Amino acid sequence: MARKIFYRIRDDGNNFVSDDEWDFIRSLQHWYNSEFFWTGGKINLRRFVMFPNFDSVGANPKKIRERFSDLEHAGYSEEEIVNELETKGLILVKRGGYEDGMLASGFTRVADNEFDAFLVLDFLLKVSRALRTAGVEIHDEGCFVKSHDVTLRHGDAEVVQDGLPARLYEDLKSSRRVFAIVNPDKYDGHPEFTNRVSEFNDLLPTERAKVVEDWNWLGYESMASFDFNGDDFSGYDLNQKLCHLYFI
Repeated sequence: MARKIFYRIRDDGNNFVSDDEWDFIRSLQHWYNSEFFWTGGKINLRRFVMFPNFDSVGANPKKIRERFSDLEHAGYSEEEIVNELETKGLILVKRGGYEDGMLASGFTRVADNEFDAFLVLDFLLKVSRALRTAGVEIHDEGCFVKSHDVTLRHGDAEVVQDGLPARLYEDLKSSRRVFAIVNPDKYDGHPEFTNRVSEFNDLLPTERAKVVEDWNWLGYESMASFDFNGDDFSGYDLNQKLCHLYFI
């Protein structure tokens, strides 16, 4: 599986997301997903995961989309629409997104495209500024987030020492950079992610070995042609957009 960036707003009694805040987040997410070309997956922060109730709609879930669209155009909030469809028995709902115990959650598959990783974190930083009483927890399976885990709150970043190697923690404190610096020009024409190798069975044994050995396109570690750890000073520096950086 390719490397992902996970994000969540925990339902812990301290976090709260209003309908107005969520409408803004949905609009912002739509803008990012439609404005940029994504090579792995798009941003997918969700409060609700909905499934058709086939006992009610049969083999025609189109009526759910039509009803959702009608209610949306009538000015209903997403939560009101979901409640209406659930009450009518048209859908089954998992609240909190993909993860249990959350107000919202999701993930983006970025693989080895660090500019996509930059866009995800740029979006989430804006989300953290929009939320008055909630923080966004983030886990990067790769290295754009140098600490792998970070919490964004009101435009601030919080890095927790617990679980981090002491050397890495001190390096982050010294450099005051928790995000890699990425030059987007390096990712022009970046290939779309695929986990398939065409005609693998027809390759020579030496060619198969080369394909299997060169697995870093999954995005977990660096490779020569892409700058994973960043620090390319001609690139985009998300650290400069932070209000504050806290080490806890």
